[in-house]
Amino acid sequence: MGKPVLVIVNGLPGTGKTTLSRRLAADLKLPVFGRDSLYETLYDALEGQANDRQSRLGHASFALLYHVADTILAADKSLIVEGFFGNIELRSAEFLQLQQRTDLAPLQILCHADGELLLERFLARMESSERHGGHQDRKWLEQHKERLLRGQLAPLKLAGQLLEIDTTAPHSSAYAKLLGQVQRVLANGHSL
Repeated sequence: MGKPVLVIVNGLPGTGKTTLSRRLAADLKLPVFGRDSLYETLYDALEGQANDRQSRLGHASFALLYHVADTILAADKSLIVEGFFGNIELRSAEFLQLQQRTDLAPLQILCHADGELLLERFLARMESSERHGGHQDRKWLEQHKERLLRGQLAPLKLAGQLLEIDTTAPHSSAYAKLLGQVQRVLANGHSL
């Protein structure tokens, strides 16, 4: 019997992490937890008392994500977490701490896409009425536009498998291949 697998779906904003994670979760019958969803839940629970708290809410949402993952992994169950884990050094260290507490097999899925397309997606999402009001998208874009235009994020510094998927023009064959790879990792508990 293998170790529980922590599937980490990472990538720049607009790369389709949430969509991919939900699809994988449905096909694999795994729970999925998104960092943005936890942030939005905390934001709403505090009734938007935001400006000075948004940074703390961001930190709290990561801490909550790791706590939930730790609890599920400790029960010897696999799960999916997704988010923009863009501070590579810090997030790698946090995932390594989680790995030290729980004997897990990390599987990182790194999403990337054409930078111009990511900018278009980001702007469209920012203007959407469906976008949660707690996000500071304009501020983030002012600080990270060039990073977004590069289209790719460096992977986290973790042992384990790394799979990449280009979401510029999603193809069902690319998803089917990725799904098969993830199924093999889950079946083996850590190796393709």
